[in-house]
Amino acid sequence: MLNPQHPPTGSGLAVRRWVAGLLVLAGAAMLAWSAALVIDARLSQDGARQSLERATRAQSSAAPHDVIGALRPATAIPIAARGSPIAELLIPRVRLSSIVLHGSDARTLRRGPGHLETTPLPGERGNVAIAGHRDTFFRQLRDVKVGDDIFVNTPRGAFHYRITSARVVNARDVSVLEPTDDEVLTLVTCYPFWVLGPAPDRFVVRAARIEESRATVIVSRPIAAAVPGPVPSLHAEAADDRAGLAAPALDDDALIRLAIERFRVVYNGRLITHDEQGDGLLQLTGCEVTISGDQADATCEASFSEQRAGPHHLRRLTLTRTDGAWTIRSTTD
Repeated sequence: MLNPQHPPTGSGLAVRRWVAGLLVLAGAAMLAWSAALVIDARLSQDGARQSLERATRAQSSAAPHDVIGALRPATAIPIAARGSPIAELLIPRVRLSSIVLHGSDARTLRRGPGHLETTPLPGERGNVAIAGHRDTFFRQLRDVKVGDDIFVNTPRGAFHYRITSARVVNARDVSVLEPTDDEVLTLVTCYPFWVLGPAPDRFVVRAARIEESRATVIVSRPIAAAVPGPVPSLHAEAADDRAGLAAPALDDDALIRLAIERFRVVYNGRLITHDEQGDGLLQLTGCEVTISGDQADATCEASFSEQRAGPHHLRRLTLTRTDGAWTIRSTTD
């Protein structure tokens, strides 16, 4: 046994120095590799976001749609190439904002959440499945709650979902990916979130598509919390619908106010996920709506939750009706 009072000399000291140097080099290599992965993921997300924005502008010029997505019958969606950006995934309450890439291979999942190739694309009917790593892009999933809003923005428009369940399943349980008749979104990540190395289970979040005809409108009630949560009336109506209660038909005035409410929720969600809250969250109250055929104007009192003083200013929203849905074409102060 070595005596601590007599440190090794000669060859023993040389071996220790060699081992220490090797460990330092190995640690530096691991740190460099980790940094390279983080930088690659960040650059890939930035590039994918720019590509998605270009595709959205191109689609808008060819077939204009709502700034937050018109709810209209789905049309044919081109087959995406592996690794290409297909959508922006937003969960405002937990500040999750990532560009979803098509594919579930290791390289794609290092660069962003991946859309499972065997499931429908966002906007198609069925079970849309997206997977992501628990320690990077899907870390915030650990904080989601039933009732949270999810927005999936694609070049074809935006699709609104609401979380209906969150559960843990075994890694070999693939039943969560089975096809469905309804439009649902399934988010999958490894579980537990804190474990190092391969995780034995999967954390699965299921969300249902929110249709315009299933919602009740609240425009005058602002979001009071620091982050936007589910709109109570929308959640209650969706629950009634699942229970078999028929939702009342909405007239044009109600549909227009619903489009305004969706605009406000998504606008605030983008402020939060991009840390650009400034004077706080947008509030729209006292909206006066004028309808003329398939055109409409709405004038609302606009303010922000953190404003200290000063009068509210008016914001005008211009809308058009396309395929039975009212969509916002422009907003001006």
